[in-house]
Amino acid sequence: MLRVKLHIILFAAVILITACHAGHSGPGADGRDSVYTAGYIQQISFEEPEEALALLDTAEGKRLLTPFEINALRCFVNHNGLSRYRAALFYGRKAYADPEARQHPDRLLPLLSYMAEDSHTNGDYGASVRYCAEGLDLARQQGSKTYEADFHVTWAKNLMIMAQHGEAFRHFDLGIGILDGEARKNADYHAWDELFYSIGLKLSALYETDRDEDAYAMRPQMEDALKGLEASKDVPDGLVEQRQSELLALLCPVAYSTGRKAEGDRLYRRLEANPVASTPEGEYIRIPGLVAAGRFDEALHYIRREKKLLQKNTDTVNWDYINPHLQAELEVWLGKGDVREVARVQAVMLALTDTLRQRERCDDALEWSSIYESEEKDARIKEEQQNADRWKLIAIAVIVVMLVGGSMGYVIVRKNRGISRRSLALVAQVKRQLADRRKLDGKIAENLALRDRLEQLRKELEEMKNADVKQTAQDNATSATPERNDARQVEADRILFERIVCEIKERELYRNPDFSRAELIKTIPVAQNRFARLFKQFAGMPFSAFIQELRLEYASKLFIKHPNWSTDAVIKECCMSRSSFYTLFAQKFGVTPEDFRKSVTEKLKSEDFANN
Repeated sequence: MLRVKLHIILFAAVILITACHAGHSGPGADGRDSVYTAGYIQQISFEEPEEALALLDTAEGKRLLTPFEINALRCFVNHNGLSRYRAALFYGRKAYADPEARQHPDRLLPLLSYMAEDSHTNGDYGASVRYCAEGLDLARQQGSKTYEADFHVTWAKNLMIMAQHGEAFRHFDLGIGILDGEARKNADYHAWDELFYSIGLKLSALYETDRDEDAYAMRPQMEDALKGLEASKDVPDGLVEQRQSELLALLCPVAYSTGRKAEGDRLYRRLEANPVASTPEGEYIRIPGLVAAGRFDEALHYIRREKKLLQKNTDTVNWDYINPHLQAELEVWLGKGDVREVARVQAVMLALTDTLRQRERCDDALEWSSIYESEEKDARIKEEQQNADRWKLIAIAVIVVMLVGGSMGYVIVRKNRGISRRSLALVAQVKRQLADRRKLDGKIAENLALRDRLEQLRKELEEMKNADVKQTAQDNATSATPERNDARQVEADRILFERIVCEIKERELYRNPDFSRAELIKTIPVAQNRFARLFKQFAGMPFSAFIQELRLEYASKLFIKHPNWSTDAVIKECCMSRSSFYTLFAQKFGVTPEDFRKSVTEKLKSEDFANN
């Protein structure tokens, strides 16, 4: 009797433990949990930021990482992989507000560094200084000299923007002093490179504030840092030549500005002989020295070569093209006294500035929209987690009731063995009642599930209506801008977009794993920046996301046409990675691929049965 009771108790414990862990994937539960780690996500964030964000979404849904880790990693990915500094700051602040941040100072330290840099980039210099101050205290407590120097340098950059030059140079000196000590102690190329970079920032700041002699006096420090970099054993190939060219490019105009013409000429000859400055991509670093020397025709030669290279290989509608490239051209024409060319370059700079400001406003709106959608998604995930917890409690209660009922039935059977037929009938009746009770409990559980599903569908319908209202308002606002008033241009863009989409669908280019935007542009010539704008305007999504949508639709067709195919076979046929396919398929259809295929199979069986 005691042994039987012990078995019942152990069985109940196993069921309760299983129920408590339902919905959580431990390490290796699905064979892919090794990718849901901070180290792996940081590793792929530079080259595959979208994949990193998709992994974070899945990890959040499975609770494989804490909310602090999720938000801190999203800050990291947006900063390094996507250069979305506003979104990075948004997630950084969420992680910063999490109580877990104070429990792990070693994780809070890099987070504060990113937040200080992102606040500086977004123009919130006061917040950047506050994060630098907090980061400095924490770095000193942790004994991290590198982060301490990093916060000093970021603080100095903020003070330079606020015209607090004296205090800025004090922070530059503090950061440089710390890095110098660390570099000489560790002899690691990273430390020497950080030192070289910080000294270069201070030299540039001195030159920009017309303190030319002080800037030239920093030459020995930079040369000493470069020697330390050269002596490092682990320095990557080509880095020393790159830093040598940067040093010469910085010192050459400073030498001319201080009246050291002979030294400036000597530095420029060394710059010409540098391998980096002799490549088509590196020739532009000669331009500041030539302008400072008054060699305007030579400077203009390299400016034209650089403009052709940029126009061929990249989108020139950006701030880096205005300054330094167009700014250097403007200085050349000013030096030559050509008023007409000066006016032309200024007009180009003004037009590009207006275009960039308009683009930044659009990008800001898109970024805030993405942040808003992320908040809604977080709320949905939280609600789903709460529902899952509620179901766990219900399951535990049902199991307890079943165990108690089973135990009572077992005891009744044991005690009433060998009695009359009437007692046996009574036992049978009790058993039937227990079975009915179990059925009733199952029906109650099904009713609860249906009620929750109806409530979820009602919320999704309301969200879709709200999204339609917001989209209509955005469309009305967009149509009011002057750039959208040209109806002919819009119609031409629409026809071009439909031609591109027709080419993709008719040739089924999305089924080619090597298919790319560059290959499509060879067939239908269109500028890269216009190509991207067409998909954002008419498809409402980037080109890559549009291709993924086509692949997902093709996947749904394959599931219907070939229900006996495995999910991996469909993924391979659609030319997608396994992780992104699962994430995007669930986002699009609201179910996993296995559930979708199962629904198709069941439907086919029901249709066959009806036909027979």
